[in-house]
Amino acid sequence: MRPSPALFLRIRWQVLHPRRDHVATSAPVQHALEAAYYRGGTSRAVIIQPQHLPKQRAKWPSIFRQIMGSGDPYGRQLDGMGAGISSLSKICLVEPYGKRAVQAGLESRQHQSAADSSAGEEELDIDYTFVGLGIENDEVDVAGNCGNMSSAIGPYAYNAGLLPPHMYGQGDGQVTVKIRNTNTGKLIDSTFEVVGGQAAVVGDYTIDGVTGSGSNIKLDFKHPYGSKTGKVLPTGKRLDQILGYKVSCVDGANPAIFIRADNIGVDGTILPNDFNKLPEKLALLERIRKTAAVAMGIAPAENLVPRTIPKIGLVSQSSTHPVLSGQTLKSTQMDIAIRFLSDTQPHRAIPLTAALTTAVAARIPGTIVEQMLSPDPVMKDAITIGHASGRLQVNATMDEKNKLVPVTATVYRTAKRLFEGNTFWNDKGEPEAEADTNYSDTGTHSLGLAFMLENRGKSSAPLYEKDAEELVQEDAAEAQATNHHELQYRELQSPPALSYRPLLKPRNIAPQLPEHPETPLTVAITQLHKHLDSLLSDPKLSTRSFPTPLTDILQSSYEKIVDHSQERKGVEWHRWARSLHKSKERVRNAVQLRAAGKERERTKHEFKGPRSRDVFGLDRNGNLRRRSGTKYEDNSALLTKRSDSHNSERSRP
Repeated sequence: MRPSPALFLRIRWQVLHPRRDHVATSAPVQHALEAAYYRGGTSRAVIIQPQHLPKQRAKWPSIFRQIMGSGDPYGRQLDGMGAGISSLSKICLVEPYGKRAVQAGLESRQHQSAADSSAGEEELDIDYTFVGLGIENDEVDVAGNCGNMSSAIGPYAYNAGLLPPHMYGQGDGQVTVKIRNTNTGKLIDSTFEVVGGQAAVVGDYTIDGVTGSGSNIKLDFKHPYGSKTGKVLPTGKRLDQILGYKVSCVDGANPAIFIRADNIGVDGTILPNDFNKLPEKLALLERIRKTAAVAMGIAPAENLVPRTIPKIGLVSQSSTHPVLSGQTLKSTQMDIAIRFLSDTQPHRAIPLTAALTTAVAARIPGTIVEQMLSPDPVMKDAITIGHASGRLQVNATMDEKNKLVPVTATVYRTAKRLFEGNTFWNDKGEPEAEADTNYSDTGTHSLGLAFMLENRGKSSAPLYEKDAEELVQEDAAEAQATNHHELQYRELQSPPALSYRPLLKPRNIAPQLPEHPETPLTVAITQLHKHLDSLLSDPKLSTRSFPTPLTDILQSSYEKIVDHSQERKGVEWHRWARSLHKSKERVRNAVQLRAAGKERERTKHEFKGPRSRDVFGLDRNGNLRRRSGTKYEDNSALLTKRSDSHNSERSRP
């Protein structure tokens, strides 16, 4: 097939006008980053494994902003995956839990007993760090947790293969993943169904604010209090006066401030779009929130109060009202109505951590939530909260000895994997990373926890310190678990310096290798053994020490051979190699047969002998052709001469 003229033109253009864009090496390029996009409850977030991010944690905030499209003055986040509202501008960092407990750097750990903390951490599976991104600003917020996205962490960890092997060996059925949220130091048990090796998505459980149904996910929050202050009631009071208004300040799964809706002149069942038309009320609630945050000890000054922590909620008694779906929620279908705000934006659905804190406040007599609660609950042992998208049922169990301390809080959600792939970022104009914000590949602690601490202005150095006693204990435990070959290799950790030495007699003896398929590896080992003594006995090289890297190479080779010389692995490799050889042989035979067939097809229609017309010197019309410079007296003589020539050629052997 002849190339088209257009192809020649394109080649000529490329030769005459070569591309020179590779010269600008300083130009920023996009870098791929593995990520997944999940819906959890009524929120969505991009989920990333921190080990896939650059080692310079100082670059992470910029990467997160690019992914979400934050800092958008139009408030649309059109250049990223955000959607212009706080519940959809989120990133979750998920990683396997480290090998040992971390006791430093978490404020809430100071208020928990060491026994309870260590007992829970021994069984943890996953570390989860929540990052909230600003919409119109560049804020990167790690102040609190997102309860809705907590429902997606367990399914993601299962689908991504981050859990211990025994969980995957259970097959289909219920799986419980133990999660630590590094933002609050709280522990969460996520229980969900597994079908066909994946976290189940299809089911008949529905939640208000999400279209359709899904497989339910049970979330058990352990000790859901003191996430920021270490106390259920940070001010020590069940009612406080803030800017002349009565409020209840409660620190549950996330800190929250509760105020009666009628006290500020707002309908307690107002919908978000209508609420946004009341900027004066929103500004008043923001002032109350910041003043209460200082009183709770969350921030030393109002200008240092985090964007989303604490949240503020308007509380009202249950009443019949429409929700965002257009349906009407009856007063008998709820125990209380609440509207929460975050970053001066009304939530379209109640945040899950705020719902858990509401359940805790409802169990404490004297709080505003307890005062407004319906005396006849819709469901026994649960609180049904009415919000802008419908209702949510949640429960908090208090300690039997101390009724002000919650032990657990339970809620049900659904989650869905939306996509997995790559997102992209670039480092144009980014500052150089600080040396103490890098991490190595050998760490066992949470990278998300380190990022969270550094983002709060704290040091992450205590996470990577190990004292001598811990090192000795870990080495002893590891030594007991090693096999005979590993113990032999451990003795060579500090080997003596090897040297060339003259031998009495070179011993070119092949090693007594076990029966094993002949492979390049066995051939190489045999040849090395044959010539090793000869090389060591060379007088020109005697008494010269081996270089240290060569010793390391020998040790590394020995370890690899030991690890891969098991009989089972050898047989499997031999079978695989034999099948690969057979498949390659079949491909070669097929190619040869196809080539032979094409050759036969090509030669079948080819005329091998000379044409009669050419032999007798005739043209296509049957007229005699005369050669230049040659004259014949008559046609018969010419025909006779040509015929004799043709017969003589055919008679040749």
